[in-house]
Amino acid sequence: MDDPLATGTLVVCAAICFRLLIYRRRGSRFRPGVSLCAYLLALCTGCQALTIALGRYQGEHLSPWMLGVLLILLFLVLRARGNLARILHLG
Repeated sequence: MDDPLATGTLVVCAAICFRLLIYRRRGSRFRPGVSLCAYLLALCTGCQALTIALGRYQGEHLSPWMLGVLLILLFLVLRARGNLARILHLG
């Protein structure tokens, strides 16, 4: 993969997905809505990473602005240690 934008998007999406997948509640309340959001976010970012890795997503369809949004989302997910409720401030 020679496109740095595609590589960056792949790495950031994979990191978001991975952090959400390894989240453990450890005493936090279970919220079905937040769990659904976390599942969908992990699914979407994981599928995006796989699509780029398999070469089915062309570089001209990627945006540096979207990569910026994904980087901010990655920062928030890492800062919240994967707890999406902390990002959404739902309790």
